[in-house]
Amino acid sequence: MEYDPRFLTALDEFNRGLFYEAHETLEQLWLEDHGPEREFYQGIIQVAAGYFKWEQEVPQGTIKLLRSAVRKLEPYRPVCLGVQVTEFLADVEADLAVVEAWCDGGGGAPELRMPRLSRQGEPSPDPPTSR
Repeated sequence: MEYDPRFLTALDEFNRGLFYEAHETLEQLWLEDHGPEREFYQGIIQVAAGYFKWEQEVPQGTIKLLRSAVRKLEPYRPVCLGVQVTEFLADVEADLAVVEAWCDGGGGAPELRMPRLSRQGEPSPDPPTSR
């Protein structure tokens, strides 16, 4: 199956930790798509925006966006458009739990896993540096 080059660009941007850029690239697809993948795009956009909020030190924004993204992406398990959604959501949910616990307990800001958008049949890319 061939994918829109913008989708592949967004996956690469996300995996390099360029969350704002991935959000912007995917938003183009989301605005054009009125099919079954529209909410899939929106879920990934929200994950990217959530990690961007984390970089901006807005943990409540991170929590809100990641919670919404998980709800949107759940129906697309295990795989959508070649993306291993189950693995991706496991990492997002783990980070969400860490941020929620940190907001409840305080202390120094935790390091997050920064999930990867891995495609079926491809090796997982190296993780971005933690921020």
